[in-house]
Amino acid sequence: MRIEAKTKISDKPFDVHYALEEGDQVTVPDTVGSYWVANGWVKNLDTGEDNEPSKEPVTLDVHKAQLKPKSTTL
Repeated sequence: MRIEAKTKISDKPFDVHYALEEGDQVTVPDTVGSYWVANGWVKNLDTGEDNEPSKEPVTLDVHKAQLKPKSTTL
């Protein structure tokens, strides 16, 4: 999917890091592009779909994380 960034994006969906500046036009996998278009972050250049970003507060879903060494032996 060809997209145009409407804002600065730094995202890592599916283990590929994307760093886009406003106005950048790139081709991304459909799954990534569809997610970004649905959130209003980019415009779909293939279909012209252009959604407004949500004006509501966003809640982040943070997964359980553990900060500890992998091994305690030296």
